[in-house]
Amino acid sequence: MTGPVIADVTVGPAAGGGLEMRFAFPPTGEAINLPLAERRAEALRRKAGIYLAKVVPGVARLNATPAQAADALHALHGHGGALLELLVPDRQFMLPLQDAFQQAWPLSKREEWEDASQPLPVVQVNCREHTFPLELLPVFGLGPVPDLRTHDGRVRTASRFLGFTAQVRRTVAASTDADRFIRNDPALPVQFLRHRRLLSAVREEGFLHRLKEHVHVDGPWPMSEGEDEVRTALIEALYTGRALNGGPPVQIHHFACHCDTTTPLDDDYTLRLSTRRGAKRNVSLGELRRAYRERYAVDRDDQRHRGIVILNACASSHTDPLTAASFAQWFVASGHRAFIGTETDVPDAVAAGFASAFYGRLLEARRPLGDAVVWARRDLLRDYRNPLGLLYVVYGDTDLTVERAHPGIYRAMT
Repeated sequence: MTGPVIADVTVGPAAGGGLEMRFAFPPTGEAINLPLAERRAEALRRKAGIYLAKVVPGVARLNATPAQAADALHALHGHGGALLELLVPDRQFMLPLQDAFQQAWPLSKREEWEDASQPLPVVQVNCREHTFPLELLPVFGLGPVPDLRTHDGRVRTASRFLGFTAQVRRTVAASTDADRFIRNDPALPVQFLRHRRLLSAVREEGFLHRLKEHVHVDGPWPMSEGEDEVRTALIEALYTGRALNGGPPVQIHHFACHCDTTTPLDDDYTLRLSTRRGAKRNVSLGELRRAYRERYAVDRDDQRHRGIVILNACASSHTDPLTAASFAQWFVASGHRAFIGTETDVPDAVAAGFASAFYGRLLEARRPLGDAVVWARRDLLRDYRNPLGLLYVVYGDTDLTVERAHPGIYRAMT
């Protein structure tokens, strides 16, 4: 069940010229309009990258110590406040914005996160051309943080962040599928694409195969060795949703691989896989664009709703928060129902831990996709004292839900 929309965020032309970011809060009827300079959006993402580069190394192990967790959360809260100040440079708007979020969702101060039966609130973001790392903003509380050495202190601090408290629903595609189901009866078809030398890929492949009664794994990919063969097969699989092993249509394309979005031209952004023999195989965003464009020119099918893409890039990737949304926006605009990825590179162990929590939450109780991501973020903080689940974001249809629940599967798979 989808929770209430507590805020509606839109970027559009301001009455006096330029742009403004509009926050409307349906529960209270309040509205706040913030002037927005085009360069500020870019500066926000660039500064987020600098901040995250400082935070991530401190919690590189999945199971963080209380001291590491305290340092990371303290840094995230301080940096998140600085990002909010960059977005809202006029301080006359900052505290009213905090108060508006708190009034729209008073339960943000709830310290108990264990009631997973309750729907999560939704922040609807209608900004196709402007992307912001909103999950990183502590909009529910800007004051001094409590004692971060305790679980209660960590939870109360984390609940200030939009990404730990609410589902952020980003509108990218012009339309969503009327059928909101992820087919998983009798099992969820997942196409697994990996770089075989990554520890995270080994771990993710392992737990997906342990779920063989509930998850049908197509792969691991690539299955061939030739560069052209790998590229052609991958594009065909993504475009059509066809499984190479003859199984049911793919519902989730899961990448556990390297990603590089640091080149000057976005056509050169790259996904790097490896073959069974360890040979590197690259597929660029430009190659994907060209192949989809050429296929569309032939079949003229703009109604296809393609599989969900999960891009679980590892710590040795080169994902810049300034450009991280490029793959997400392109996949969703090209008919993929949703995209889950990270704002920046994450440690291998954290990537594997998040993936395990996400699939568990998605399958155990028919939880919407967006809710499953929020709960997986919380699980990493609760079970491992690791706050880096906050780096995972969703684009596309966050209301997608599996057809069939598997109660008890989550704890059985961890």
